[in-house]
Amino acid sequence: MPGVRPLSITVEDGCFCHWPVQADALDRELPPWLTAETADGDAWVTAVAHTVRRVTTFGRDVTTPAEWLTVRTPVRGPTGQRGVHFFAVFVDDETVGTLAKHSLRLPYRAGRVERTPDGESRTRRTLTVDGKRALCLRETPADGETSTAPPDSLAAVLVERRRYFTTGALGTRLVGSVGHDGWPLTRGESEVESSVLSALGLPGPIGKPLVHYTPGTELGLAPPRPLWLD
Repeated sequence: MPGVRPLSITVEDGCFCHWPVQADALDRELPPWLTAETADGDAWVTAVAHTVRRVTTFGRDVTTPAEWLTVRTPVRGPTGQRGVHFFAVFVDDETVGTLAKHSLRLPYRAGRVERTPDGESRTRRTLTVDGKRALCLRETPADGETSTAPPDSLAAVLVERRRYFTTGALGTRLVGSVGHDGWPLTRGESEVESSVLSALGLPGPIGKPLVHYTPGTELGLAPPRPLWLD
């Protein structure tokens, strides 16, 4: 089926919330064959909250719209390849969570992700883990045009990733590919209340969060394969 992706995810109304953390401390939370990539002298952990409008496999819809929240960090692989490592994937749809866990080898975790209007143009997103509020984002994206992150900018390091690293059975090193156009980004106003890093046992932030918004894009994902085949 030419032109049909094995897995396609249509994302809408996304918010990237990035925290600077100490690189040495974050390295201890990564698989030993990965290294946290630094930008502006720090490592970064990002919570990505978005609405997944469609998930299709070989052109067939497999789920209804769902709210996702992932926690990830930019990393370098054993030979310096740029990628991303996921610490957790929270989804309000169990079918999608199972797909992420078994097909993509991503660390799906139980939690409640909610998105609600909060005024005329503001959105409120929350993550609840083990009965406790771990994240609350109140976001008001700026009006006007979006733009993609300039190459090698901080935004590009944090947002633009074309591969993800994960671990399979018996500690197998795996890498999967992510295909998409550059993320359309804009800034805006935000209020962030978070304990999500500590809830996941990650190093605490050493600075204020940096937030980007996106109206969305379409992602094409390939299931991971052994790293030596990359």
